[in-house]
Amino acid sequence: MAVKGKIVILGAGKSSSYLIKYISNWSFENQIGLLIADAFPGALSNARTIVHPEAHCEFVLLREGDVFSLEDVVMQGTVVISMLPVAHHYGVAQACLKYNKHLLTASYISPEMQALDKEVKQKGLTFLFECGLDPGLDHMSAFDLLDRIQHKEEEVVSFISVTGGLVDPAYEGDNPWQYKFTWNPRNVVVAGKGTALFKENALIKKIAYKQLFATVRPLVWKGKEELEFYPNRDSFKYQELYGLQMVQTFIRGTIRRKGYSEAWNVIVQLGMTDDEIVLDQVTTYASFLAHFVPGNWNKQALETKLNTSVSDAVWEKFIYLTLDSNTPLSNPRRTAAAYLQEILEVKWVLQTEDKDWVLMQHRIKTIKSGVEKEYLSTLSVKGENSQFTAMAKTVGLPLAMAAVCVIENTWREPGIHIPSNQRLYLQILSQLKKEGVSFEEEEH
Repeated sequence: MAVKGKIVILGAGKSSSYLIKYISNWSFENQIGLLIADAFPGALSNARTIVHPEAHCEFVLLREGDVFSLEDVVMQGTVVISMLPVAHHYGVAQACLKYNKHLLTASYISPEMQALDKEVKQKGLTFLFECGLDPGLDHMSAFDLLDRIQHKEEEVVSFISVTGGLVDPAYEGDNPWQYKFTWNPRNVVVAGKGTALFKENALIKKIAYKQLFATVRPLVWKGKEELEFYPNRDSFKYQELYGLQMVQTFIRGTIRRKGYSEAWNVIVQLGMTDDEIVLDQVTTYASFLAHFVPGNWNKQALETKLNTSVSDAVWEKFIYLTLDSNTPLSNPRRTAAAYLQEILEVKWVLQTEDKDWVLMQHRIKTIKSGVEKEYLSTLSVKGENSQFTAMAKTVGLPLAMAAVCVIENTWREPGIHIPSNQRLYLQILSQLKKEGVSFEEEEH
């Protein structure tokens, strides 16, 4: 029987395993063609082991930086799913416009991308962004809960939504940071750049990057305060979208294990996350460290550099990174953030059998006729191993399910969107439950 269409997946890296598995199974059952493209042969080799053995699937090696290579792939699809780094999305969008293809991605909508809305609408195309974990599942689950609260005619006075890609505590090993990479390492290294904007107790708050990791808040999980979160990006951009302009508190944040932010704040204060100035004569961990703490490397030297005391717990985390070692670094002219990323990719690597942990929590407070109520909605997902991670599951499955909605036309709307349409997010949330991804809700 003839193939009825084709889904193109651009990028077969860390977060694509469940996406590829789900789409390949669905494409086989529905006789839809599938094309998977990546610039790295290893990623394509991994993808070959995941796809349904009888799916009509092609594998294409992209030529890095070659727009024609990218266009050749895009033009073959009906729906294009981009799992490429965010820097490539505009080029993908331009190719989708050129060849009249629908586009889906988990990334944020940039101003540059939003400017394409008129042209996307004129061509009758659907460009769906922010349809992964965070952003993505955070929107969909919050919209669903807020819809039900609205039907009760309760007034929302506080909305806090936090998400973290963590490691299952059983697999943290001897890593005192209690953290390993489960998604794009670069995004972790430069997390929080810019200003965090949010509303708390009726006050508008702006926290600059240099102060961000010193302003963490505790997060209670199953009765224990073993987690923390820090405000993430500009919360205000979603306040109107969520219909919560009048709330006293509106915060979106990132979850980490308790103590992580205190140590990461030291890295920020030292300037190790700078991604603009190129460093010279960096060949080893020690020569990288010397740019920030010259001379002997010990706790006293670090405290002198910072002009403040350093806790034993923070110092233990720095000792673990072996920054004073002669371990070689590649490329002698890169930014501090790039060198730091290389170091952390060794120290924070997710081992083959390690299991990660995705945690998301919405805490919503309401009032009606003087009676206060609190809603707690929590998603907790554990991974299978370093390939089939909880991060890949919660990022990839919403995208896969949205692609099915678009290609089957159970939801399709011209223009640039996030998953805020009820007809779309209810379909996705329902399908996610079947895959073991669901929220537990409490009322207090």
